[in-house]
Amino acid sequence: MKISAVELDDTDVVEIFITAMEGGIGYWAVADNYKWMHLYNDDTYRTAISLGDDYVLAVLSDTEGDDFKDLKLTPFVIRRGVNWVMHHRPDLININDIDATAADAIVQAGLFDEIVYG
Repeated sequence: MKISAVELDDTDVVEIFITAMEGGIGYWAVADNYKWMHLYNDDTYRTAISLGDDYVLAVLSDTEGDDFKDLKLTPFVIRRGVNWVMHHRPDLININDIDATAADAIVQAGLFDEIVYG
């Protein structure tokens, strides 16, 4: 059976975002405004706030400063990236346990429609 699309709730999006920021994308991107605590409803950090698809989670720039600048990482980008990876590179992802490698691939695929770095 091949999964054709994955639906993520806002908590899934926030968890993938945090994993990408803290362990996945640091070798190719930096965020000028990374904050995560405000993305949850309370201090248990179990349920994310309601996010629209265009909510800006972070603004990314290339670590070298010359390939790209001011790319907006949004829930839409993460959702698109998950579905791209599931369709094109399912070997990189276990949808039940997103690790830093998978989160990195998700962000790249969501932003660039391919995996560019690594």
